Amino acid sequence: MSLMTLMSERLADGRPLRVGLIGAGKFASLFLAQARHLPPLHVAAISHPDIERAHTALALAMWPPAKAVARSLSEAFATGGTWVTDDPMAMLEQTGLDVVIESTNSPLAAGNALAAMANDIHVIMASIEADAALGPYLARQARLQGVIYSLAYGDQPSLICEMVDWARACGFEVAAAGRGIAWKPGHETVGPDQVWSHLGISPEQARAKDLDPRTATASLDGTRAALELASVCNATGLRPPANGLTCPPCGTHDLPHIFRPVADGGRLETMGVVEAASCLEPDGRAVHGGLRWGVFATFTSPSPHTTLSFSEYGLLTDSSGCYAARWRPHRLAGLEASLSVASVCLRGEHTGCPRDWIADVASIAKTDLAAGTVLDGIGGSSVRGILVASGHAVTTGSLPVSLSQGAVLRRPVAAGQTIGLADVDLPAEIAHLLEMRAAMVPVG
Repeated sequence: MSLMTLMSERLADGRPLRVGLIGAGKFASLFLAQARHLPPLHVAAISHPDIERAHTALALAMWPPAKAVARSLSEAFATGGTWVTDDPMAMLEQTGLDVVIESTNSPLAAGNALAAMANDIHVIMASIEADAALGPYLARQARLQGVIYSLAYGDQPSLICEMVDWARACGFEVAAAGRGIAWKPGHETVGPDQVWSHLGISPEQARAKDLDPRTATASLDGTRAALELASVCNATGLRPPANGLTCPPCGTHDLPHIFRPVADGGRLETMGVVEAASCLEPDGRAVHGGLRWGVFATFTSPSPHTTLSFSEYGLLTDSSGCYAARWRPHRLAGLEASLSVASVCLRGEHTGCPRDWIADVASIAKTDLAAGTVLDGIGGSSVRGILVASGHAVTTGSLPVSLSQGAVLRRPVAAGQTIGLADVDLPAEIAHLLEMRAAMVPVG
């Protein structure tokens, strides 16, 4: 049965899906913008440390004022309104919510997820910083609690997972899957103070688009792609490249040529890996057919009869006809998150979920860092993240970039060097997350 039919039936029964939203950034405002047009969804509560930011998100979504006046969660349930609070636990420790969407962009989202699970609330994790570092642990806790932990549909990891699942369910062998990126040499040292000039927009234009400089920096320096593709590895079993993401320039017309094994004329060291396709040439020129916002998968089949049919039925193939590509040129982030809400609550199905700890994202110094430096974390000026195998992360004791904010260096670290857990003192609220990671077993 279609999701819209299932949602309509819930509404007809007087039981709309009760949603809690943690975080009020751009993802949240986009989700709200669409949720207001979906009567089967009742966004009953929003939590953000700055309540004014929560009201800003509601205003950006043109949320009906009459719905944003509830003084408590119980009143929100009774009136159909929305309760705004600065304390997520005040929301999560009460009963009545069906699902919570976590979009704080913080590893501390893990604590909110666990609190929701303990109260039998499903979790949709839109904070990739938490999923990349702790997703396998959180997914296991959800299974033990009998609830669902899911990636957010519309974000690139979920879309890539869907594409990989489609290929495998058809009996195809995945060569590579990944996402687009605007990458060129030099981006690895960009900080939030320079990010708008690198993107060719003014600070005023960025504010008008509700863009955050740290989020933009993490996208430009490769950290965001590393985090998202670590989540894809952990959810699909695909492997990270041995030496990290290479981000070759590639337009959609070249996907099956570039993302096939070296032995067959491509750039992949082996089958079954994640990668990123840059929409920029090394000199900054735009790649024809660049995939800046999209996702892709390349695949083949052991059956010659099948591969002969790839191009016949409209698939783009390499010159041999044996490798084909599919892609989606866009991602819509919070605008599509309602599909996760409906799938989780009505079908009992996630839209991407970690199953093993296969990949991690290590911290690399962006510049020479002195002892005593307080790291400013993802999207800052001091560190960026690179994709590594989980076994490598454990063996080398690398500091997960998700846990780097607020860490204090015990010794100097040169630019381009990996920062280890032994090199830092972690804030107390971050250090306790290491206990969760200690329960995760690296695979491969």
